[in-house]
Parts: sequence; C-alpha cells; structure tokens
Amino acid sequence: MGTRTGIKGSQIKDDSVTGDDVDESTLVLNHFFYTTYTITGGSNKVFIRPVNTGSVAFDSVNNRFIVPSNGKIKYILVRSDATPGSTEIGFHKASDGAQYLDETATETQTINLSTAHTVVKATFSSSATFSANDIIGISVNPTNNHGRVNVTVVFELQPF
Repeated sequence: MGTRTGIKGSQIKDDSVTGDDVDESTLVLNHFFYTTYTITGGSNKVFIRPVNTGSVAFDSVNNRFIVPSNGKIKYILVRSDATPGSTEIGFHKASDGAQYLDETATETQTINLSTAHTVVKATFSSSATFSANDIIGISVNPTNNHGRVNVTVVFELQPF
C-alpha cells in the first residue's frame, strides 16, 4: 500500500469529504456516557455505573468498562439536586491482568457543588490517559450528601 496523499482528518471542516480522501489515523473521536445515581443519606465515595443507573462504594464489574482504543478523559459534568459541596471526581483505570480498578485515582479533580441544580465541570489534564483494553471507572467523593446526581463523562478516543 502506497503513502496516502489525501486530506487529513484535522483538515475536515464539514462532511463533504468521504472515503479514501480521509486519512483516518489523524481523526480524534469525542465520545461520552451519561448516567444517574441517587444517594440521599450519605457522603461516602462511590463508583458510578457507566451503563446502568446507580453506584456502589467499591469497584465491581458494574462500575467499569473496557475502552476500545487509546484516549483520555476530557471533562466530567456533574449536577445534583442537593449541595454536596467540595467534591472529588476521580478517574481510575487498570490494565490487563488486574482484577480491579486502582483504588487510588489516576487523576482527581475537585469541584464545588454548593448550588443545587447547577452543572459543574471537572476538567482533566493531559495526564488522564488510558490505553486500548484498559478498564476505566469514575468515582465521586463529596463532602456532604450526594443527592440525586446526573453525570456525563466526555473522553477522546484515538482511531482504532
């Protein structure tokens, strides 16, 4: 196969270019998942479920998922009907061979959820990376009661 001379993914500004004109190795795919959970009687650290609603206080098969390619966490949006206050949002990961996510977060961002019904953004650094086939998970550790919480996790995937 020869060297491609077509348009690179970073040059695409609309959907008018398709097929062999695109160098897929330069594309970056934004992806997200959305979940909700409710804890109205506590403020302990929990791991959220990326597919189903809910959370648990420890890592389990329901609180993590496999990433299909290399990438990084961009940001996490959090909204509560309560006032959890200072809240740590943790990004956890583990590679093949590890049974559980690392209890110590790869990166933690602290946000202030002091106003109910208000979205707060936790922006992660370029160090919040993962590799293809890693398992990743998100923890939430507030100062006060969690309340009823909405979470959207936005991450960037490199091409497969």
